[in-house]
Amino acid sequence: MKIEETKKTKDLNIEWKITIKANDINLELDQKYSDIQKELKIPGFRQGKVPLNIIKERYSKSVIPEVTDKIINQMLSKAILERKLRPAVQPRVDVDKYEEGGDMSLLVSFQIMPEISDIDLKSITLEKSVLKILDTDIQNSLDDIAKNHERFKPLVKKRKSIMGDLILFDYNGKINGKEFSGGSGKDETVVLGSNKYIPGYEEQMVGLETDSEKTLKVKFPEDYRSKNLAGKDATFDIKIKDIQERVKKVQVDDKLAQEVGEKNLDHLKNKIKDKMQTDFQTLSSLKMRREASDLLVKKIKCDIPSQMIDNEFNFLKSNSTEKKIDEKVIRKLAEKRVKLGIIINSIAEKNKITVEDADLTKAVANEATKYPGQEKQVVEFYKSNPNMMQNLRGVALEEKVMSYVVNSCEKKNKSCSIEELFKSDFLKEENKLITKKGAK
Repeated sequence: MKIEETKKTKDLNIEWKITIKANDINLELDQKYSDIQKELKIPGFRQGKVPLNIIKERYSKSVIPEVTDKIINQMLSKAILERKLRPAVQPRVDVDKYEEGGDMSLLVSFQIMPEISDIDLKSITLEKSVLKILDTDIQNSLDDIAKNHERFKPLVKKRKSIMGDLILFDYNGKINGKEFSGGSGKDETVVLGSNKYIPGYEEQMVGLETDSEKTLKVKFPEDYRSKNLAGKDATFDIKIKDIQERVKKVQVDDKLAQEVGEKNLDHLKNKIKDKMQTDFQTLSSLKMRREASDLLVKKIKCDIPSQMIDNEFNFLKSNSTEKKIDEKVIRKLAEKRVKLGIIINSIAEKNKITVEDADLTKAVANEATKYPGQEKQVVEFYKSNPNMMQNLRGVALEEKVMSYVVNSCEKKNKSCSIEELFKSDFLKEENKLITKKGAK
């Protein structure tokens, strides 16, 4: 094989003109035809005795591409390995000239990964946020708990039920006039408007008084969990046994603490503090990691393979949920993500950081927590999808490398409250989510 380098530029592009000698190709073709001849059965010929000219006439159109693809891949891989090159993307191969029995001329083009210079991580200083808990933070949390806490009291004056009331009732369900399994119960409770029951059920319980009875007419959803009930019309004979109204303003006291599972108010305050510390630590670590990522991208100067950027740009663009796409913003993000990925892989190689089975297990577990109630299915999904597991391996490596980076950098402590931490530019997305929740 002869390689003529026609282009190598600082922007990582490499172009080769490769000539593969006819003899190298013919040896492989002859071997393939010989293998076919040994197994081939054709009327009029004994097995293994079919003439080669007949075999070539019948199979050359499939054999030649198969054999030449194999030779090209083997020789190209060998050439790249010998020159210690690291392709950034799959090389593009175009057959310039080839006729059976002659030399093959190829045009090969690809981009290589850039060399990343070493960086002294201790020369990087990160801001480490230290939690400053204010009395107002604790009080705000207590107020939120009280605001969202459901407490009910007996009606001061007898009235009809309204949305938000707590109802105690008995029920008996029927389909086509016949009772069905699980269709009846006594002393059941429901907060009207909670959507605990199928559509239309709770709405028909509005406007009833204690000791009143009513027949509800409903239809089970088509996707109902019990397939034998899905899509069927049903009636429920109900009797209202008690109506309680929600306490409009729940006081922050020991009773509230006990109703949410704590011994008293002091215990609840300590529980809030512990959760604040845990949440703060998670956000502080995330902030440091993002700051470290930004500094690495800014400090390390290198060319970035344009084809990798194009691939990442197309991926981000196709997965965007925005109605109006700003391509400049997406391309800039693609460039940053590709460069950071290259830096992370370089740090991993130079520091021998690898993904162990335990890291992969942790990554799968973290992914499963994003789907409450479906954790087992998520784990099984990754186990049965090697490609998705490989993607998760990349996520696990990034987590491990960035933990190494953050731990290696110098730290500068800064005391702040949770509210102040959220104002960091590195936590904009999390701040948006909190703002949206608060607006609801």
